[in-house]
Amino acid sequence: MIKSLEVGKVFNMNRPNQFIALNGISVEIPAQRLTVLKGPSGSGKTTLLSILGCMARPTSGRVMLKEEEITSLPERFLAEIRRQTYGFIFQQFNLIRGITAIENIMLPAYPTGEKRTVLKKRAAGLLEIFGLENKAEASIEWLSGGETQRVAIARALMNDPAIIIADEPTAHLDTKLSQEFMDIMQKLKAEGRTLIIASHDPVVYGSAFVDKVIEMRDGAITDSGAKA
Repeated sequence: MIKSLEVGKVFNMNRPNQFIALNGISVEIPAQRLTVLKGPSGSGKTTLLSILGCMARPTSGRVMLKEEEITSLPERFLAEIRRQTYGFIFQQFNLIRGITAIENIMLPAYPTGEKRTVLKKRAAGLLEIFGLENKAEASIEWLSGGETQRVAIARALMNDPAIIIADEPTAHLDTKLSQEFMDIMQKLKAEGRTLIIASHDPVVYGSAFVDKVIEMRDGAITDSGAKA
């Protein structure tokens, strides 16, 4: 479903502090499978994830989505692709304090122009799926770590994306919550979604239902293949 072809990313190009984050990355992400980008901090996995998710542009190379080249598309088209195709789960979850759980879940859908009543009904349905229907009007700062995690996942699902992208989603979670996160990922994969997770957590890359682990170091792929 997603391919990168000789993708490179350079920060601060032609400056004394120039940094090569990615160096000629060619990789294929299979559809309806769970792929993990594995590597230490600074390996380039988050940069690659952001490029595959249309959140950043490569300095060189191309990205293909469903056999169509998307690298050179204007930002307005990329924004539409992000909204329609991707759901994002961030390391810090990036939920907005001071507003309720259901309002946080609704945020990704506001640009679609749908009526607020429609959005609220869909968000309420997601809260119910995750057993949080009684937390709909609770402010984010009053939720537990597990509840916050589930709200973040529900928000990623608000626009019913085909692809879920998660950047170090278990970095600040204990082992129990990390396993709960992966249990949810397994269910999403069973629904036919494509999952891409950047992580160096063994709870993530060691999960039995992970299909592919792409190992990275120093901006390059050191191993890319089906999980043994």
